[in-house]
Amino acid sequence: METGQISKTNGPVSTGIKMGRWRHLITALGLDRGLRCWLGGCGAIVMLHRIKADHDTDWHGDPGLFTPLHQIAAIIETLRAEGYDLVNMDVALQRLAMRRGPRFAVLTFDDGYRDNYELLPLLQRLQAPATIYVTSGFIDGIMPDWWSALERILRQGGTELRLSLAGQRYCWPTVDPAARMHAYRQACGLLRVATPAARLDALRALEQDHALPILSDSGQRMLSWAMLRELQASGLIEVGAHTVSHPDLSTLSVIEAQTEIRQGRERLEAELRSPVRHFAYPYGDAQSVSGPAIALARAAGFASAVLSYGGPVSTRHDVLALPRIPFGGADTVQHLRLRLTGLRRARNPLPASVDPGARIASDPLPTP
Repeated sequence: METGQISKTNGPVSTGIKMGRWRHLITALGLDRGLRCWLGGCGAIVMLHRIKADHDTDWHGDPGLFTPLHQIAAIIETLRAEGYDLVNMDVALQRLAMRRGPRFAVLTFDDGYRDNYELLPLLQRLQAPATIYVTSGFIDGIMPDWWSALERILRQGGTELRLSLAGQRYCWPTVDPAARMHAYRQACGLLRVATPAARLDALRALEQDHALPILSDSGQRMLSWAMLRELQASGLIEVGAHTVSHPDLSTLSVIEAQTEIRQGRERLEAELRSPVRHFAYPYGDAQSVSGPAIALARAAGFASAVLSYGGPVSTRHDVLALPRIPFGGADTVQHLRLRLTGLRRARNPLPASVDPGARIASDPLPTP
């Protein structure tokens, strides 16, 4: 099964077992290496999010956001065994510009979760660099990582989830794991495209209904500025920007999108006292990133910007729309090796750039 996908019936589980056997056979015979020579490009940017403790048995709405620390070590060891140099984004751009040299790999972590602090001893031991793309409002505690808040509510149990959003009321049963997952996905879909003000109102209502401090404790899930400065000072971790509030840029006016991108970067640079050169699009999928969003990242002066899909990197890619390989949940190094081949890339074409003056959306939304 792919990252973040949950099987609800016996059929997909059976299919997953069969695919697992084929995956093991292909990698055991080294057939993926031959494919990589043909389709694997010149490098790869691996996308991760949170660090999961080995003893963590909690229910998670999106298991694909979590990776055990030992699995991250396995990723690093596998990439090196397969001939990849572990580098940061600055070096990756140099390799792309030179169009030569051994294949590179970049480890990236999105959002700025506090558990990323646990990376440092591992990266120091293995001498592996990484990039953390930080949502500045999460660190400041002024914006909640609302998907985590929703997950916490559903984890408490109950028979239904009620959501009031922009004058509409929604209700989903949550009597079993499958229903809970359905409720989580439906609510996430609605909250993602809501205006920031409407989303915040909906979360406040949920906090009151369930008597849980889902907004006030959001900062506890994120790195502090002191932690972030320590990680950067290690020389192994570079910090990239990820906007202020993690919006779907395609739902914003051009002014709002510019503000999100600019202020997120400025806040990071003020706290870290160093330039922030790299950017990750929130969500980063084909729905949220198109030519106008890429144009805004280019106009902001970023040296690079990354998506959340697309496979390996090649010299033909726009540096403001670099593909990544997602990893998390039940993924193994066999999944990683197959994704490094580039076989899936043709199924998801990357967005094309447009003129910087293009708009994100025709109608501006209310300022949060």
